[in-house]
Amino acid sequence: MAFNGSNVYAMANNLAAPRLTDIARQAGVISVLQVAAYYPQRRLRHSLARAIEYQHGEPKLEIVYEGFNHHRALRLKLPRTHLESLTDALHQAKFDKLGDQPQLSYQEGSLWLIQRAAGTYCHSIIAAPDVPQLPYSAIVNAVDEYLPIREIPLTSYESQ
Repeated sequence: MAFNGSNVYAMANNLAAPRLTDIARQAGVISVLQVAAYYPQRRLRHSLARAIEYQHGEPKLEIVYEGFNHHRALRLKLPRTHLESLTDALHQAKFDKLGDQPQLSYQEGSLWLIQRAAGTYCHSIIAAPDVPQLPYSAIVNAVDEYLPIREIPLTSYESQ
């Protein structure tokens, strides 16, 4: 059976976060970048990070980890320069014209669903951060550099 990414999309929906498109359409929101990290091998907690850019004020970063903090988002400040650098990297990699990274499978160490939304526009790709392949590796490197997302391991009693 061909890889379709349905588990990655379902995980992003199962973390009880508001829909990306609903956030993007809110008054005062310029854009939203969302990264859902899915770990098929289940050594780490699935997570959802959402960088929200507003017309006024600083951008913010919300991170939800599966099974942690009752799925309540951790809220962090995100320097505007980080969001701008990340947006520039996406533009240089032609993110809006990319499809999913080729030859993906659930055998990868992790899969990222990277989505960008503004108003009614929304685009997404699935990339394997552990499999370097341009231009996806450039996007993954930019996310690693500019978003303070951390992996949280499952404890031994939870993974049994």
